[in-house]
Amino acid sequence: MRIVITGHRIALAPALKEHVEQVLAKAIGKYFADSLEAHVTFSREGAQVQAHVSVHVGHDIHAEGRGAGGDSQAGFALAAEHVAKQLRRSKRRLREHHRGESGRGEPGRGEFGRAGAGARSGA
Repeated sequence: MRIVITGHRIALAPALKEHVEQVLAKAIGKYFADSLEAHVTFSREGAQVQAHVSVHVGHDIHAEGRGAGGDSQAGFALAAEHVAKQLRRSKRRLREHHRGESGRGEPGRGEFGRAGAGARSGA
């Protein structure tokens, strides 16, 4: 996976770049083994550091997250958390689609798929 890390109006330390690579590799690899690329951009907005993470995993699977914090690691942590959540949901949708499940029950249906399964009629 190719990871591009850039900074706008901010200097990036080598330790920050290593941290970003490790966190993204772990978060993306947990859900998708073969991902294509990730772009991480840090910028300073006043007293806060903004982090924008964009991940392209495969065909029509993209995830983006933004975060802001007092330092670059705090902003990146928020953005990486958003991206991980999006990837987790995308992976779940793919699994359910391939199983043929929609993951959503029909309105008015009980736990076992019958109307009124939870209530007994009569007696």
